[in-house]
Amino acid sequence: MSLSKIAFLALAASLLGTAAYADPPAPPQGGMTTGGMMGEHHGMMGGMLTPEERMMWFADGMKATAGMTDDQRHAYRQQQRQTFMAMSEADRAKFKAELDSRWAALSPAQQADIKAKVEALRAAHMGNGGGQ
Repeated sequence: MSLSKIAFLALAASLLGTAAYADPPAPPQGGMTTGGMMGEHHGMMGGMLTPEERMMWFADGMKATAGMTDDQRHAYRQQQRQTFMAMSEADRAKFKAELDSRWAALSPAQQADIKAKVEALRAAHMGNGGGQ
């Protein structure tokens, strides 16, 4: 695996993998909806997607950026993040439902493979001192 791919995977893990494992398994207290959590996480998308949705989005990003340079990958991720943040609540709900549906359609082996990749990238990122 080339150094640029390793660097990209570490960055992708920091953006998606860390947030996937940072969410508590229980729903938020006080009946707060996902929409109410958007101001939290200091502008990060951590509270907007479930771990499974983030992993599906991660898998999509990996496919979409295969063969790109680091700069192209960065631009792609920025564009995807901006598009998501600009979505209306209805569009975001539709997008999330599509991610959920596609995740559920994966076989348990495919889900486990994606989870393992995210965990490996997260571990690699944490092994690098957590910096980007």
